[in-house]
Amino acid sequence: MKSALRKLWLNLSLLIFISFSATQLHADDAHYKNMLIGERAATMGGSYVAISDDSTGCYYNPAGIAYAVGDSLSGSGNMLHKLKTVYTEAIGTQDWIRESESLVPNYFGVLKKYKDYSFCFSYVVPEAFIEHQDLLFDNPLSTVKIYYQSLHSEDITYLMGPSVAMKFGENLSIGLTLYYQYRSFMRQFYNYLESTDGSYEVIYQSLKLREDGVMPKLGLQWSPWSLLTVGMAVDQAVLFNSAFQGDISFHNTDNSTGTTIPTTMMMRVNSAEKRKFPLHLAWGVSYFPTPSLLYTADLDYYQAAENGRADIMNYSGGTEYYLNPTNAIRFGLFTNYTNLPLPDSSTTAPYEYLDIYGASFGYTSYSSSSSLTVGAIYTSGSGKAWLYSGSTETRALTRESLTLVFSASSSL
Repeated sequence: MKSALRKLWLNLSLLIFISFSATQLHADDAHYKNMLIGERAATMGGSYVAISDDSTGCYYNPAGIAYAVGDSLSGSGNMLHKLKTVYTEAIGTQDWIRESESLVPNYFGVLKKYKDYSFCFSYVVPEAFIEHQDLLFDNPLSTVKIYYQSLHSEDITYLMGPSVAMKFGENLSIGLTLYYQYRSFMRQFYNYLESTDGSYEVIYQSLKLREDGVMPKLGLQWSPWSLLTVGMAVDQAVLFNSAFQGDISFHNTDNSTGTTIPTTMMMRVNSAEKRKFPLHLAWGVSYFPTPSLLYTADLDYYQAAENGRADIMNYSGGTEYYLNPTNAIRFGLFTNYTNLPLPDSSTTAPYEYLDIYGASFGYTSYSSSSSLTVGAIYTSGSGKAWLYSGSTETRALTRESLTLVFSASSSL
C-alpha cells in the first residue's frame, strides 16, 4: 500500500505536470491573438484587414499593400512584453504563479511599389514566450516541509516571406503572402519536494521541439465608395516537419516506513507528430468620416482543425485621429477568446478555460520621410483551471499582460 506521503506527492506531481501539459508543447495554443503586430495596427487593437496600406499589411491582408503611397522600410519592437498567470491556492493555501518576460523585435518589412503592383518582404514574430521561474514554499502542507520549482522555457514562432499585390482599377485589389513558418521551443523544469519525515522527491524534465512549415495568406480589398473600405483575408498554416524530444527523470527516497527506499526512473520520448492549424478567415471594414479621423473593425474566425478545439470568433476595433498633419493618436479594443469548448459538470483536468480582453493606445510623430511610434497594449482575463487528474475541483485563474511598443518606419 502506498504511504500517505506518496499519495500526497502523486497529487503534487500530477498538479505540476498537468499544469504544464496544456502548454507543454506550446506556450499558449488555446489563444490566437497573444501578440499584436506592427506599429499602426497594434495600437488600434490589431484591427487592420481593411487598411493594410503599408508593409504591415503583408501580415494582415496583403491586398492592402497595393494602395501604399510609396516605397517604405519599417520595423517594430515590443520593448517589453510581460505576462503573469496566477492559479489561486493551487498548493495548499499558496498561489502558483507563472511569469513571462521578453524583449522581442516582432516585425520588419520592406515594401517596393511599381504602378499597379506592390512587392514586400516581411519578418514577423507572432508568438514569443520566455519564462524564468523559481518558486519556494516552506511548509505548504502539514506533511510537506519544502516545495521548490524551477523553470526556464523559450517558445518563439517566426514567419518570413514575400508578398505581392495588384490593383484592378482604383477600387479593387488582391494580394498573396507566402510565409515560411519556423518554431523553436525548449523547456527545462526541476521540482523538489521534501516531507517532514525526511523523504524527498525530485523530478527533472527537458523538452525540445522544432517545427517547420508554410503559411499562405490570400487577401482582397474593395472600396465601394471613397469613405469606406472592406477587406478579407484567409490563411492556414501547414507543417512539413516536426521533431520533438523529451527527457524526464524521477528520483524518490521514501522514509515513511522507517526504511529508506530509493527509486529512480528515466524516460526519453521522441515524436514526429505534426500539429494541425485552424483555417483563419478575417473580415474588416474601415470608415473615414473626415480626412483626420478613421474608424476600423475586424472579425477573425478560426475553424478548428483538431479534436478538443472549438471554432471561435474574435473581435477588434480601433480609431485613429490626427491632431495635426504630423501627430496622430490611436486607440483599440480586442478579444482573445479561448479555443477550448465550454466546460461542464464532467470537465476534469487538465483543463484551463480563460477568455482574454485587451486594449491598446499609441502615439505617432511624423516627419517628411519617417515616423516614430510609441504605445502600450494591456490584456486581462479570468477563468477556471482544473489541475488535479480525474478531479472536477477547480482553481481560480487570472492572467494579465503588458506590452510596451516602440517602432519606426522610413520612406525609401
